[in-house]
Amino acid sequence: MATIRPRTDHDIPACLQVLNVVYKDSGYPVQGVGDPAQFFNNHETTWVAEVGGTVVGHIALAEGVAGDVAVDLWRKQHPEDIHVAVIGRLFVHPDNRKGGTASKLISTAIEEARGRGQRLLLFALIKDQDAIRLYRKLGWQYFGNAVYKWGEGNEMDAECFESPIS
Repeated sequence: MATIRPRTDHDIPACLQVLNVVYKDSGYPVQGVGDPAQFFNNHETTWVAEVGGTVVGHIALAEGVAGDVAVDLWRKQHPEDIHVAVIGRLFVHPDNRKGGTASKLISTAIEEARGRGQRLLLFALIKDQDAIRLYRKLGWQYFGNAVYKWGEGNEMDAECFESPIS
């Protein structure tokens, strides 16, 4: 069973090791793993999941800002709702999936957002069907499709979700 705790700067090398395995397994993140400083920035509230003292997962909670596809779509549909946050940087080592680690990480972010009085949003790329199934199983509400763009000319459809506890 995984333990969730706040991420520290000392966790970043271990997180990067897990992220490299995840990238080789599933292609997440689509931008690649070449810029860990950008991926593991300090502008977010972050947690890691540990099993036996080893980091096996990660999640981030960030303010919802323009440019995030879920935020942009939500604000188009609900212009009066300005108190939003987003989940991102969620990954779990393939050997630790199906054991509730991702669910525990997500629950931690939901509780933090709830304490801040924020609606919690996320998007998942259409290629990441396992993640989409998990969000639906956890009660996240689909509110539309958007297009995620990265790099030069790269884009992919994404599904956007609202937390079941907002």
